[in-house]
Amino acid sequence: MKFADLTMDPVTRKVTRSGVDIMLTSKEYSLLDYFLRRPNQVLTRTMISEHVWESDFDAVTNVIDVYVKHLRNKIDKEFEKKLIHTVWGVGYILKE
Repeated sequence: MKFADLTMDPVTRKVTRSGVDIMLTSKEYSLLDYFLRRPNQVLTRTMISEHVWESDFDAVTNVIDVYVKHLRNKIDKEFEKKLIHTVWGVGYILKE
């Protein structure tokens, strides 16, 4: 899968951005996979919790926000163009 200069190989679970290898935890990988399968689509916290976390996940916690922050630190922090954006009051979107 590819979006902008970000690539993810679901077979090898290798993630790169502009040719730089990015190491992700299992949950970060699942979260990025969900974003990459829905580029340019606003994803609510409820949508993310239903597809990335277990069915008994407590959606009122800030765990999703924390994981999005970790993911941003790994795929956006060192790059000029940011890919994960906050849609205030709604959720997140992967866009250029």
